[in-house]
Formats: sequence, structure tokens, C-alpha cells
Amino acid sequence: KASNLISINKNKIHNFKQIKKKYKKCLNCNGIYIFTISESQNYYLLLIYHRTSLEKILAEKSNQEFLKTYGYKNFTNILSCLRYLKIRMHLQKSFPHEIGIFLNYPLPDVKGFIKNNGQNFKCCGQWKVYSDTESAEKLFSQYTKCCNRFCSYLANGKHLENIIGKAV
Repeated sequence: KASNLISINKNKIHNFKQIKKKYKKCLNCNGIYIFTISESQNYYLLLIYHRTSLEKILAEKSNQEFLKTYGYKNFTNILSCLRYLKIRMHLQKSFPHEIGIFLNYPLPDVKGFIKNNGQNFKCCGQWKVYSDTESAEKLFSQYTKCCNRFCSYLANGKHLENIIGKAV
């Protein structure tokens, strides 16, 4: 998966900045980066992304044309795009729907969600599907298996740096 959103409750994880600093080198060496999309009094909302995968998504002409309609410009600079996403999120006080592109949702599904105001979808899993349900359901299954395997590793005492090497 190119990226994922993770919400961190500040009241439950008091030393998040220390944890983030501890794992930053390990993550970055595997091409994985953390970007804070928003921060409130009680939460951090993070986008965890695989740099190469997100670069490919932002290099796709159809995604660029779509994102340009929302004001995105410099597609060769991931941080520039993420900073603009962060601004849009702050101004809207909610998720700008184009975030689906960053999460590697299919463009027809992102457009379908916007056009239908989140209604009239064909199926729903990690996102609402408006186009190819067969491919989406296969991905949903793969994501679930990956998540279960990851959680199993953690539950069995494996360290994050060992899990990441297997996942990349």
C-alpha cells in the first residue's frame, strides 16, 4: 500500500515524538516516511507513506490532471503536495476528497465518491467503490491479510524495525 492514515491519541501515547524520532531512521532507510497531516489538542493525524509508491501515483498524468483542479502544482515534490493537502484539510476542517489519490484509491472511485457525495457505491471496504469491484475486493482481502500478519508479528513480540524489513 502506498500510504495510510493513522490517528495517534496524545492522551494514550505521551511520548509519540520520541517514538517517531527513534524509528525515523529505520523507516526512512526502507523508503517509509511520516507526514503530520493535522494536529489537534488530543490527536495527531499522520500519513505514513512509501516514497517510491507515492511518487509513482503523483507521476500519473490522470492523477495530476485531477489534482490540478484542486490547486496542486509541483508533482515532483511529494512534500509540496503533502503540505498543500495539509492546508486544504485545515481550511476545510475535514478530509478533502482528493486525499483518496494519496491513499492510492482508484481515480474513478475518488471521482465517483465526489460526484455521488459518498452515496450509490457498488461496494465498500477500505474505500467506497464506484468502478471495478472485483479488483477492489481482491485488494481489500490483501490489505486485511497484511494487517492481520502485521498485528500478529507485533503481538508475538517482534520489533517494528524487523517487521518493516519484511513488509517492504
